[in-house]
Amino acid sequence: MNHNPLGEQGERTAERYLRSRGYRVVARNHRSRLGEVDLICRDGAVLVFVEVKTRSSTLFGEGAHAVGPHKQHKLRRLAEEYLIRTRQEGADVRFDVLSIMQVAGVPTVEHIPGAF
Repeated sequence: MNHNPLGEQGERTAERYLRSRGYRVVARNHRSRLGEVDLICRDGAVLVFVEVKTRSSTLFGEGAHAVGPHKQHKLRRLAEEYLIRTRQEGADVRFDVLSIMQVAGVPTVEHIPGAF
């Protein structure tokens, strides 16, 4: 689990948001030697690897801006490893980013399906 209270709150918000849109959460904070995926969900037949970025201000930019090429590559490798480990090679996959702005206890969610 994330040891950052803002990050933990953002991940709970993201999970509620996705469930309300019909996603089924398969795994939370999936870890391997390569790193961590915040959420792995099913959107119908598609397996969705979700990166959640939570901010309390825009001082360092929107959360989605933090998912650059290096992070994208890492998430692709994590997804590949997960698919092999769970024997789901060949599954339809997608990478979504949820950028959550948490100001005065009120979250605003920006969902970017198929972000990369």
